[in-house]
Amino acid sequence: MQFQQLNAFKAVYELGTVTAAADYIHITQPAVSRLIASLERNIGFKLFQRVKGRLLPTEKGKAFYIEVSKAYGALESLSESASDIKNSSFGSLHIAAFPMLSSNFLPKLLGKFLSKNKNLHSSLKTYRSEEVLRRTGLQSCDIGFALLPEITEGVTSIKVECNCVCILPRDSSLAAHTSITPSDLDGHAIISCEKDHTQRQVDKVFHKAKIKRNEVAEVSLAIAIASLVSEGVGAAIVDPFSAKYSAANSAGILIKEFRPSVPFRFFILLPSLRAKSETVEQFIELFFQEAKHDGIELTRS
Repeated sequence: MQFQQLNAFKAVYELGTVTAAADYIHITQPAVSRLIASLERNIGFKLFQRVKGRLLPTEKGKAFYIEVSKAYGALESLSESASDIKNSSFGSLHIAAFPMLSSNFLPKLLGKFLSKNKNLHSSLKTYRSEEVLRRTGLQSCDIGFALLPEITEGVTSIKVECNCVCILPRDSSLAAHTSITPSDLDGHAIISCEKDHTQRQVDKVFHKAKIKRNEVAEVSLAIAIASLVSEGVGAAIVDPFSAKYSAANSAGILIKEFRPSVPFRFFILLPSLRAKSETVEQFIELFFQEAKHDGIELTRS
């Protein structure tokens, strides 16, 4: 299977005619037809059929196009990674992070870091944690932050843990409590995060305490959960970064210790094929210092 064959197939599929495809990829119409025919021979099924003079994809052709599109998407991502690698240089700090950290804590931290490093070229890009891991492995960023249960691929990693907290509406009947337990929340409206590793740990704590939650909403992002809490919808168990950020931006949220403790774990990732720079070391140390300043106790291993 050759790239030219896939390119011809993709062009015909998207543009609808051999003529348009030939013009788009700058080859002759017979050449496009030959490439499609040879691709069909290679894969063993027809990709197109003619219906009333129109060239239409077969059902198998449609399924094959989906897989080809995925491959092209991966190539585009690889091209972007190559550009990142090409443009990285001494005196730079390129960060890739999962959405929760990149939307609140890291921008503030990077701003403080840049105020002390005036000539530093930096970037902060948001990706799903799996993509952060992939990009760090490709050496296309200087440091990554990923929310994954474990790291199994070829990167250097620092495991970071802290405890989840309970956030309450300011007028909650539990406002006077120093800490909150599952039994305290019995009968109270609760907002949960969609199932991930942390939420599963929360579920286990309530199951062990034999408390059936009055779950009124399930939300994807912790920031969205905090917004619902500030509106008085219910209580929630969230990571301390989201809780601190939300409480700082809304007077309607109280933060309480949650017992028994539920760990919130993420990883700081470093490219394994190059030495850790002084800039990266300084940024990591500032990360832990600022977390402690904000009342977030982190452990690393």
